[in-house]
Amino acid sequence: MAGGTLTHITDPRARRSGRDTGIARLPAIATPNTGNAHTDAILAAIKEQLEVRNGARGNDAERVVTQRELKDLLDTTGQLSSQVDALSTAIAGTAQPLTPAEALARFQDLIRRLPLYQDLVKSLNDPSRFDAMRAEVREQLLRSLTLEAQKLGASILQTQKQVQDSNLSLALQISQLTAAVQNAAAGVRQTQFATGELGRAQAGLVNQLQASLGSYYQDGGQGRASLEEVLLATADLLEGLSGQYTMKVQAGGALAGIGLSATEKDGAPDSAFIVMADKFAIVAPDYAGGLTNLPAASSIPFGVDAHGIYMNSNVYLSGTMRIQGGDKTLIDGLRGSLQLNAGSGAWSDVAASQKVWTALGNPGAPVGTAHLVIGDMVTLGNVTRYWNGSAWSNPGMVITGDLLVDGTVAAPKINTNGLTIRDANGNVILNAGAGLNLQNRLPGLGALATQSAAVIGSTVKFPDGTVMNTADFVNRLQKIDPGTIGTFISTAAIGAAYIGNAAIGTAHIQNAAVDTLRIAGGSVTSVAVSSGAPNLTIVQGSPAVVGSIPWTYVAGSTGCLLSAFVSCNCDTGNVSAIQMNIRMSAPGGYTTVGSSVISLDGSWARVSVGFGFANPTGNVTFDLQLVVPGSGGGGPAHIGQFYLMAMGAKR
Repeated sequence: MAGGTLTHITDPRARRSGRDTGIARLPAIATPNTGNAHTDAILAAIKEQLEVRNGARGNDAERVVTQRELKDLLDTTGQLSSQVDALSTAIAGTAQPLTPAEALARFQDLIRRLPLYQDLVKSLNDPSRFDAMRAEVREQLLRSLTLEAQKLGASILQTQKQVQDSNLSLALQISQLTAAVQNAAAGVRQTQFATGELGRAQAGLVNQLQASLGSYYQDGGQGRASLEEVLLATADLLEGLSGQYTMKVQAGGALAGIGLSATEKDGAPDSAFIVMADKFAIVAPDYAGGLTNLPAASSIPFGVDAHGIYMNSNVYLSGTMRIQGGDKTLIDGLRGSLQLNAGSGAWSDVAASQKVWTALGNPGAPVGTAHLVIGDMVTLGNVTRYWNGSAWSNPGMVITGDLLVDGTVAAPKINTNGLTIRDANGNVILNAGAGLNLQNRLPGLGALATQSAAVIGSTVKFPDGTVMNTADFVNRLQKIDPGTIGTFISTAAIGAAYIGNAAIGTAHIQNAAVDTLRIAGGSVTSVAVSSGAPNLTIVQGSPAVVGSIPWTYVAGSTGCLLSAFVSCNCDTGNVSAIQMNIRMSAPGGYTTVGSSVISLDGSWARVSVGFGFANPTGNVTFDLQLVVPGSGGGGPAHIGQFYLMAMGAKR
């Protein structure tokens, strides 16, 4: 070509062998100038087409897409699809059950992602609703029927188109009817097509109806009533297999439709059925009320709208019902059956149903029988019937007299409101609300049944035949003392004894022997005491021992507590304190285990000291030593009385 050369040409043989020879590039093309204006214009147009299609300049949307770019796109979408499939598998296979909100959100998301849903929600004014079809087909389907009718008036048209080459096979047939008078225009179109191309085959049938008053509506085409039915079957190398049916109707801004789809991609089948409408209901086909009557409520067992789901029939569940939210969720349960008396008169199903309706606190009259439960029983006049779930039925037998045949009554519960029990003579023994009537004797109790106090004046006979006389009560119920204890207690065994409050002022036990004493979970306390009135006089530098006590080791004791009490007087004012030492015997002498200096004011005083320390081992002796602090013969201090106590506890 004049003005340039090709820098690289892809070898067709390399393409056939699968060998990649790199990107094919078109060199710059010189502006042609042959001197012939017509020829130059043709060459300029070819140059423009080549450079724009190659993407060197111009609108990028006009650039040709190469097989290489399609392969890259396929690889990218394949990776993304694998990630989405893995995520879906992970969600579907989760071990933890989803909450109602999570399950609903997942279901809604799956529905929104369906191509069927995305096609169904597009209005009949949206040109993208035919994007899945070839351009030749879209062009025909997007032509407005009402505008065609305005131009053609009453017309019947048949159009056919056929294309067959190495890359495309297309058969298209259109049948169209239109009619128009001034602003009123209407049209019907049926479009049938079949296409085949590399890696893709598609067949479709589209029925379109439109009606409009034209200029009467000035709202951008919203003043039309349209119906569109699309049947589409597609086999695509990349997208898999799909079959889809949609039926949509639109009147102005109102849109409704149904959709049915089935797809299979990479061996994974899926299907969906979607209804798009403000109200959806299932109605019974057996209505025969005539043209002047509305169908009964029972003819509409199920319905859905924006406010909720409505069911006017029995609901059977064979699984778990899960409810989201904190309001009441089926926790009230069903009411129990009622037993009512509707008064006098002949039996009437309507009157019985009304009686139950009123008893439940409802105004007016019931609609249908949904308020009744199995077991509701109504007596009207001398007829009693119960609701068996579908009709008022005869219970078989109702006892209204005074006779019960033995063995004919069996019930887990018997309501005895107003019960009266009489004896064989007809005397009332027990009357509801009045208590037991003791004036009428109960059989077997004799005179005791009428007495307010029981007086034993004769004998008491035991089941084994033994008779106890009055004297036996007096003789055997005397006080227990050392002389009679053997009569009442030969061997004493106390399994468990509980003493709430025990106070012992003075206890004298002459002879007590305990071989083994076990107190589970309790404590054993050992106490030793020494006291006296030594009337000692002590001065500074001359300690005096006023008393001592022996102590035996208590095995397992938690500790030992010593306390001392001393009453003393000081003759001179220079003795203002006295030191009290508690000592414990040890090899080689005594060891002081506690010491305290107590202040004195020169007069008689009682002073005390106490110490606690670890339990000593073995047998020891504790003593109380008194010392006048300081040196130099100060004093004297007179000791009038002392008290020394040692205590150890085992727990």
